[in-house]
Amino acid sequence: MARKRIYDKDLTYDILRNWTDWGIRHSYRKVEVHGEENLPTDGALLLAPNHCNTLMDALVMLRAYNGSTVFGARADIFNNPFVAKIMYFLRILPMVRQRDGLRNVLKNKDTQEVIVETLENGVRFCMFPEGKHRTKHSLQVLGKGVFRAALAANEKFGSERPIYIVPVGIEYGDYFRYRSTSLVNYGNAINVTEFVKTHDVENDVQIIEPLRKELTSRMSELMTFISDDENYEAKWALLKMLSIAGSKKGYGDFGTSLYQEMLDNREIADGIEKALREKPEEMAEILDEVKEFEAGRKKKGISIYAFKKRSNPVLSVIGKGIAALLGLPYFIFGAITSLPMWAAAEFIRGKVKDKAFRNTVSFGVKIALTVLLTPIYAVLAFCLAPWWLALALLVLWIPTYSYFYDYIEGCRRWFSDIRLLSNKKLWKKFKGIIKDYKKL
Repeated sequence: MARKRIYDKDLTYDILRNWTDWGIRHSYRKVEVHGEENLPTDGALLLAPNHCNTLMDALVMLRAYNGSTVFGARADIFNNPFVAKIMYFLRILPMVRQRDGLRNVLKNKDTQEVIVETLENGVRFCMFPEGKHRTKHSLQVLGKGVFRAALAANEKFGSERPIYIVPVGIEYGDYFRYRSTSLVNYGNAINVTEFVKTHDVENDVQIIEPLRKELTSRMSELMTFISDDENYEAKWALLKMLSIAGSKKGYGDFGTSLYQEMLDNREIADGIEKALREKPEEMAEILDEVKEFEAGRKKKGISIYAFKKRSNPVLSVIGKGIAALLGLPYFIFGAITSLPMWAAAEFIRGKVKDKAFRNTVSFGVKIALTVLLTPIYAVLAFCLAPWWLALALLVLWIPTYSYFYDYIEGCRRWFSDIRLLSNKKLWKKFKGIIKDYKKL
């Protein structure tokens, strides 16, 4: 019997995959995929996304494509043999990093052979070249793994069809808040086969650095990119202020395009960087004001979205209050029926040290406990109520976990708007910073 290959069709995997995709759709209130026309159809594809939000990055990448994809993950996860088997079933291969030691790096040879085989059989491979996640709108130094894999594939079958590295930008409305937004943005692929031909080098080692520079450049163009320096937090806060000041809608609101908002944010980010270069002293003063504003805003518990343009802030507060009142009965129903889910999620989230994993926890609880609770609730409903009412209750229950978090977030923003109405000083400071920046 032939050995089972990591990309072979598997019914159990397909069922789990569909269930996972359903979970992703309900974990984000808005999911957007852009740039699919940039994906080549004539060669092997190595996907290279930025890594900003732990396991959720892989899940949104999986959700973005209906076909088969094999992933790479850091090798230390595979130390337990049982876990290693599960990871292989999930189509995830171990990627050893240089920091894991030279002896362990040598193990990548076996992984690389599987990657090449995967690509040769027309299956996509997705690798996060940064190596580790970081919740910032910037890029870390890209590792060599993705380039070595691409060059190995090119050496084996590049003469038959080209090998591409596809840069991908992933963005979230909020790294830490469940039910935020996610954007997967495909960029123009690097034709590694042609790249090698046009660069006069003696060996693969010499081609890696120019490939790394090219991929870094293309990845940075697919996301809201802010250079990571001592002013990063202040620059990001200023960007959000400028974005909100220029729009009546927030990030991911109904009728908005996540891709267009990313482009708008990139333009703002470029403007901030330009101002820092040309007028460093003036910008230093503005960024100090931003830091002071942010400290005051957070102390008062006021969301940055409370500063959006509104024709009548009082009517806006009243409208949100009416919406909260109308949604309260369903929230109570959801809070009771989804109690095991959100209680478990909040308990585990509180134990997780790395905040970036919190959304992963909420997602995991969603897909796991939905499977567990649905048959229990079905039995109870059909035993205690007429079939039509039992069926209606089950249908109403399915979205309650997501609605619970949406309602809480809505109320948070409502209270935030109320607090801002009585804090004219903070509102004045916000407008003052915007005015000072536009004068530059």
